[in-house]
Amino acid sequence: MLFLGHVMLLSHGSMITPQPRSSHNQVLDTKNMCGCEKTAEGCYSHTGLHDGEYCGIGCIGESCLYYQIGCFQSCGTCSYTGKTLYPVPSDLTKAGCQTPPAPTLGGGDLIAEHSLRTYNIDGASQLGDWTAWMPWRSPGSAGKGNPSFQPCGVNSGASSLFPLPPAAGQPAFANGTDLPPLKTESQVVWKAGSVVEASWGIYANHGGGYSYRICKKDGHAESTEECYQRGHLAFATDTTQIRFAEDSGRSLVTINATTTSVGTFPKGSMWRKNPIPMCNCDIGQGCRTKTHSEFDIEPAPAKICKSVILSECGTTTGVNTCLKCGGNSSYDCEECCPNTTKTVFDGFSFCKALTPDPSPAKTCTKEDPRGCYTNPYPKTYFAPGETSETCPTGFMFPAAFSEGVGAGLGSFSFELVDMLVVPDVPAGEYSVSWRWDCEQTPQVWNSCADITITH
Repeated sequence: MLFLGHVMLLSHGSMITPQPRSSHNQVLDTKNMCGCEKTAEGCYSHTGLHDGEYCGIGCIGESCLYYQIGCFQSCGTCSYTGKTLYPVPSDLTKAGCQTPPAPTLGGGDLIAEHSLRTYNIDGASQLGDWTAWMPWRSPGSAGKGNPSFQPCGVNSGASSLFPLPPAAGQPAFANGTDLPPLKTESQVVWKAGSVVEASWGIYANHGGGYSYRICKKDGHAESTEECYQRGHLAFATDTTQIRFAEDSGRSLVTINATTTSVGTFPKGSMWRKNPIPMCNCDIGQGCRTKTHSEFDIEPAPAKICKSVILSECGTTTGVNTCLKCGGNSSYDCEECCPNTTKTVFDGFSFCKALTPDPSPAKTCTKEDPRGCYTNPYPKTYFAPGETSETCPTGFMFPAAFSEGVGAGLGSFSFELVDMLVVPDVPAGEYSVSWRWDCEQTPQVWNSCADITITH
């Protein structure tokens, strides 16, 4: 897997029910809806490139900013310094990892594995099976054996060496386990042995799958990943309900869920596939067959922003075109070189040439994979007669409902609702951890909520 190119990708999501601490007591009101920057009331969120960038049902109260980047399957530690599309051995080195073993998703059953995969599921990418190291390929194994792995995520997902936008109310890179409890009335009560509802939302999609776990609180001791691993919850039904926002005018939709307890960590733990397919190309959005000079917006080729002095300025999009990098994110340019203009794409900013690049079209190669990003896979996974404005070239796998496709980026107006079995455990105070292992990128998302279990 010797790919020398990188592209930053934005992925965010959060548990919604039970309400997580990372929601900061916020609800989906006008201040947390996308477009809040255009209202008189304004936005709750002021982080990122502009007010209200982190918005909508998948990021209420900036809850989607608790995660961990640079995490790979079967590796106990994360680098917290990158969320690249095509990982290379140096990314493993930064995370303190050896080359991961073969993926365990599906437990060796190729048919089961194919049904659980969410990205490049037919191996049609010109770069082969480049998601093999990603967390979802061996669910739950990223962070195993590491007592410091954070079951509630870290604020901004990255270390101070690789700054990314943090949520308000806590320093960047602070542990989600250190967030204060929500207001008492926000805490739910579950009864041992009952079936209860839990839900999550996507701000930006990256495939993969998720699970719910519980950990009994032990006085003032911090809840650990190991504790949650001992409390994996089972899904009570074989379906997921799609619940749309009240102002959407859409009725509840029930879809079939794809669930597994084979090839997961801990052994036998139950995980569920993210049912929202992205578009059918490596980058998962904007799939199209175009030449290099025809791109309306081309992702910056550099992994992070690198500034140059005026005499070194270039005119090729994203190459030696930034005079001053931004302080808010390792991916942002604050001041561009002459003859370029600042462009915002997929949650980061770079400098785009004012005139079309006359260079020939990029060819998809391992040495320079930029030409691979948007090449559509041969299979569309469209149902007969189906088309999609979001993904005109096709999906990664069949769509369960028309609105549930693509990258999202704040556009999804629904939550994914599952029914869980509460185990017969002692009554008391517990914490619930939702964990989302991504397949497109080396990232793990987490949210944690306080609950009471009674008999």
